[in-house]
Amino acid sequence: MRQIIVVFISVFIFSCGTSSTEGEKMTNNLEGDWTAKWSTDPTSFGEIEGISDYSMNGKFIFTGQKLNIKAYGFEGCVFSTDTLDHNLMWSVSNDSLELINDDKTPGMVYQIKSMSDDKIELQLLDDIMLTLTK
Repeated sequence: MRQIIVVFISVFIFSCGTSSTEGEKMTNNLEGDWTAKWSTDPTSFGEIEGISDYSMNGKFIFTGQKLNIKAYGFEGCVFSTDTLDHNLMWSVSNDSLELINDDKTPGMVYQIKSMSDDKIELQLLDDIMLTLTK
């Protein structure tokens, strides 16, 4: 009986993880330049003076395990009024794209909602969507 339980638990644990082949495929699919568009529901913010747009364009550039994010903020944008340029590391774990600043500073974790060769839909928290397209 004990052997059956051990076998069952082992099968369960291995079936829950992403295989290295799947992880490598995800990593290879991300390589290169992606057009980014962040968006959020205006009702999540109520009325904020000076905010006129609830979306922002940018770029995600994946090179190996490094990532460069460019976010093109502007006056009236809910996300940023400035252009941002940030370099960090990244990894994919199960259904999440994890952005890593450094060992001491964890970054953001986006949930992967859908992923194809030319489009990725991500979600941050409950109300921020990020669409990447090639």
